[in-house]
Amino acid sequence: MILNLVNLLVGFCLMVISFAVFINYIRVNKINIFFFLLILNVGIRRFLFGLVSLGLIDPSNSSYMQHFIVMFLSPPLLLLCLKSFILSEPTRKELYIHSIVFSCIVFLRLILGEMSLFLIGILFTVYSLFYYSLLIKNYNYFKRQYQSIFTKQQLFKVKQLTIWIFALGINNFVFTTVYIFLNEPTKQETVVNMYHSSVVLWLFFLIYIFFNPSIIFNDVMKKNDPNRDFLSEFNLWNSKTLKKLDPQDAALALIVNKNIERLLEDLRKIKPELIIQYNSTDLMYEIAKHLKHPKSHLKFVMKYHCRFSQSDYLNLMRVIHSLTLMNNGYLENYTLETLREVCHFNSRTSFFRHFKKHLGVSPSRYITLMG
Repeated sequence: MILNLVNLLVGFCLMVISFAVFINYIRVNKINIFFFLLILNVGIRRFLFGLVSLGLIDPSNSSYMQHFIVMFLSPPLLLLCLKSFILSEPTRKELYIHSIVFSCIVFLRLILGEMSLFLIGILFTVYSLFYYSLLIKNYNYFKRQYQSIFTKQQLFKVKQLTIWIFALGINNFVFTTVYIFLNEPTKQETVVNMYHSSVVLWLFFLIYIFFNPSIIFNDVMKKNDPNRDFLSEFNLWNSKTLKKLDPQDAALALIVNKNIERLLEDLRKIKPELIIQYNSTDLMYEIAKHLKHPKSHLKFVMKYHCRFSQSDYLNLMRVIHSLTLMNNGYLENYTLETLREVCHFNSRTSFFRHFKKHLGVSPSRYITLMG
């Protein structure tokens, strides 16, 4: 009785959320269509199941809920849902491929007619494992290619969402296969067992959505934050030496180490726009003049406490300045070429090369992701 009520409640809440997603689409033209279809599909099925279980409607009026073919919708929807949240909208080619795969399942069902539970279980196992492997592959691709683009908070949010979507998929997969292969019940008993066993996780997912409304408004990766501190995110400086001390620097090390924390604190505060116009040769002289520290001390810190060479440091500061300008809407009024000039890159090639070196994507691709 309690589980039937919970299923009814979860189904109703999911349908309400799907309505909110649709309203948001009408208002601001933003929607993750796969998330919408996923929660609408699950919401209708669980709501109908709750009504039938409580005797509020005739089971014959809810055949949609009991069609096993419907459960084959979840794996591709979970994959496309996550991909749309963290990467980009799937291409037409991807959609065609997923549609063809699902159509093959439907066609097989029509050809074979009434299928045995065992055959359904075999199909669902292979089908689900294929999609969950793609889900992991997409998340790993995101971590590998784009983790330098987003803040730690955004990456944590993506990790949370990935875990939830993967958990929902595994939850569906485990309980479906367990009740098909191990219990050997009738189809009706299998449906009831699956809904009862998997409802708790969906309930907790609803709570997660309640505390993370950005999912509803398709704003999981809120890209532009005017107060974002790119300097701290790149973590340029380290209080401990990053390589073995050369003998000729031993005497200077004794002097510099007495004041190392203050030196690093001052270096961390340097704004990129103050130094990006200089070349690598004059860089340390200009920084020393600005910070009022001996040039030899700063060269020592650059050599042993910076994660980048002097040349890479300068170009990274130019990249950081370009990121700050992009993040504050600079490209709404100016071109990438103008941005390149303002950030003092000698050429478009140099700008793109260093940008991609530090962020993993080109400036144009970054703009697309941020959009």
